[in-house]
Amino acid sequence: MTEPDLIALAEAVRAAAEARADLRRLGVQLEAAGALAQTRRSELADLQRRLQVEQSDVRRLEKLSPTKIWAALRGDTADRLAVERAEADVAAIAVAGAQARLDSAIAHASRVRSERDDLSDAENTFREALAAYEVALRAAGGRDAAELTEIAAQLGVAAARQREIAEAVDALRATRAALNDALAKLDSAGGWSTYDTFFGGGFIADMVKHSNISEATEAFTAVNRALERLSTELADLGATAVDGVDISDTLAVFDVLFDNVLSDWIVMDRISAARANAEDLDDRLVLVAERLAAGAIETSTRIDSLLARREAILTALA
Repeated sequence: MTEPDLIALAEAVRAAAEARADLRRLGVQLEAAGALAQTRRSELADLQRRLQVEQSDVRRLEKLSPTKIWAALRGDTADRLAVERAEADVAAIAVAGAQARLDSAIAHASRVRSERDDLSDAENTFREALAAYEVALRAAGGRDAAELTEIAAQLGVAAARQREIAEAVDALRATRAALNDALAKLDSAGGWSTYDTFFGGGFIADMVKHSNISEATEAFTAVNRALERLSTELADLGATAVDGVDISDTLAVFDVLFDNVLSDWIVMDRISAARANAEDLDDRLVLVAERLAAGAIETSTRIDSLLARREAILTALA
């Protein structure tokens, strides 16, 4: 058995180990994606129930009912009806958003399941590659057969982890870009809100303010989607890699950020709270970036060490 033959067999083991690691990674991703889809289903159901309540309030005021009679006696039927219709519209928008998030989560889970199914035979392939390599080494009188086999397997695992870290870094980069964009739009909305509240604003200022709020809300929706992708990628690296990054709570804050805005003061307060939460999230993402960088260095060093030992053994066998 020549050195090139052994290297080819070792490469087969490495590739098989990498595929097996991918299979296990996708299993973790699928579990996380399934949990997210279930959460989105629950969110949608809650918002649909809320919409039904709001629509029921509108119907009671639109037709003859004790509610409408009482409102008429108080002289505020029109005002009450306008408020109820506005709240129903907000609830309908929230339901549409929740449906979109659910559809996205289901589609993501489907993609992960398809990728995992493509690697369904990875465990058998790895065992067969390992066995072929071991037989070849023994036939060649391989005194270091056990160590070479272990090195090949560890190289596959390390390569898979290296790729997982790269994917997490890419997701983190996209999340921070989305967050920066959202913060910029939030600052613009905050400026117009302050002007509208303290300096009289007027109709034009009010329209611009609400336009900016809508843009900020859409920007934070993009942050949510980026965070979901990041949470999936980080799950592949183990719980210790995401310690201190509570993504689900952050999502909940941003999802209800501008829900049911009733006054200029409430708008200002929510914008201020949103900025505080966004800055806190940015601090957490910095910690994630540092941990990913450390993990990348550690994995690269590990691969270099394994390759050096493998080369030393194979050179000695030549």
